[in-house]
Amino acid sequence: MAHSPPTIDAARLNRSLDELGRIGDTPQGMMRLAYSPADVQGREYALTLLHRAGLATRIDPAGNIIGRKPGADPNLPAIALGSHTDTVPNGGKYDGALGVMGAIEVVQTLADHSYALRHPVEVIIFTNEEGTRFHRWLLGSRAMAGLLEPEDYTAVDDEGVSLAARLADIGGDLARIDQARRYPGELAAYLELHIEQGPTLHQSGLPIGVVSGITGRAVLAVDVQGRANHAGTTPMPDRQDALAAAAHLVLETQRLATGAEICRVATVGHLQVRPNAVNVVPGAVSMGVEFRDADINALSAAETTLRRRAAEIADANRVSVDINVVESTPGVPLPARMQDLVAAAAEQSGLAYQTLPSGAGHDAQAIAAITTSGMIFVPSVDGISHAPAEFTPPEDCARGAQALLNALLLADERL
Repeated sequence: MAHSPPTIDAARLNRSLDELGRIGDTPQGMMRLAYSPADVQGREYALTLLHRAGLATRIDPAGNIIGRKPGADPNLPAIALGSHTDTVPNGGKYDGALGVMGAIEVVQTLADHSYALRHPVEVIIFTNEEGTRFHRWLLGSRAMAGLLEPEDYTAVDDEGVSLAARLADIGGDLARIDQARRYPGELAAYLELHIEQGPTLHQSGLPIGVVSGITGRAVLAVDVQGRANHAGTTPMPDRQDALAAAAHLVLETQRLATGAEICRVATVGHLQVRPNAVNVVPGAVSMGVEFRDADINALSAAETTLRRRAAEIADANRVSVDINVVESTPGVPLPARMQDLVAAAAEQSGLAYQTLPSGAGHDAQAIAAITTSGMIFVPSVDGISHAPAEFTPPEDCARGAQALLNALLLADERL
């Protein structure tokens, strides 16, 4: 390379993280939910920093914020950096935010040092990554990658407000959302810095994770139908207890990822009991089941096994069990050349690293459909994420941003 990589301003990076972290902060955790007033304020703060770094900005019809700086060669496609600023309810200050503030720090550092790239560089802030609104996750990145589904266009949130109205609040336009799509060749690469959201790096004491791939996800809606009846007068042999059957299903779901080891993790995260009265035998239960694994075959095997066991449990408990697929997202392996690039970026700054998969979903998995993608992880203390106690030490945030800058310069040289 013509120059050694410049050094990011660690104090400035962590100051921007702190300032963004005040927006939407509550005693119960971060409440910067997509399309909320706090989300709008967070986006405005990020726009201010993008302008300060000298980037021209626009908001695409999907509501994604895109900051762009030209490169020396106008014929080269842009290298993109990015993540999201929306949070889950009662979330933390680092998930998504570090990737955005780290990307902005990278372009600001390059501007400070008058460091010219061959490629244009883009910082992209994707909207509604978390899917808190509309229960449709990765909305902005899927729109950019051309992966929207029919249900996205007609989505209505829990308050009864349409996606069209919410998008208008942040400068998007549902009627033109297909124009947010970008095609293979438009971006040379995409790099995303993120906290790990798991315990691996924290336990190993290593500062950098080279992400090998992003887990796939299957979400199932399981409905158990029994018969509600008086809890005091219905003999045990005569009961059609939907909750008792559901309890067996919860344990079977766990066993798929523990004893059977069919998939990496399996979770029942939602349970609704009806009529939900202490003196009534439960007549119906709705469950939300989630499987995650990088291997789509493992997700399929987990679903098949659960369906078989559900039929057996239904028969034994004299209930019916109905299982429907709500969402199926395949895992996304990240290319070896991008893993090598991230590893080299860590080595440039003398940072030890390990290769690991991502157990959580990210915008990178959608953008991988249109360009080669790479991810950099930094530790999450105790593996905590999506919670107020989510924390990554300032020095680890800075190390991650430095690795991101190094990776951008290597990509500019190699791609």
